[in-house]
Amino acid sequence: MTKEQMRGEDAKEVFGALGKIVAMLVASGTLLLSTTGAASATDQLLILRSPSFGGTNVTPFQYEQFAKTLRADRAAALAKSAATAAGTTATDQNQQFADAIISQLNSLVAREIALKIANSQPGDAGTIQSGSVTITFINSDGQLNVAITTPTGTTNLSVPSAD
Repeated sequence: MTKEQMRGEDAKEVFGALGKIVAMLVASGTLLLSTTGAASATDQLLILRSPSFGGTNVTPFQYEQFAKTLRADRAAALAKSAATAAGTTATDQNQQFADAIISQLNSLVAREIALKIANSQPGDAGTIQSGSVTITFINSDGQLNVAITTPTGTTNLSVPSAD
């Protein structure tokens, strides 16, 4: 091979390499032109957050579990209320009426007892029993003392009485 042939081969290699470099620059220039705004090289740091992919941030996972449970609870409550509404009968309405009457009568009796105790005269005393509730009152020395005993405990009241 002559010197001129070697130079020709070297030139081909140099221009071939330059052509590849130019092609890469044109491609990267096209890429840069296709992006909006200024482009700069930065390091990218990927932090895995999902426990499904080895991350440690369980907050989104917990939120999804909470939301899933909430949806299930709401669906169960809706189904229960629909079943209750469908199962309401005239007997239930009659029972509600009877319960309301009993409640009103209990209120009237309790009011009468409270008025008798509050209007007691000095020297009056008494005990009233209803089921497991005992009410004891003593009106003496200008003081009305009332003790109300239930299965859960005793409540003592002491108020000045009118002479």
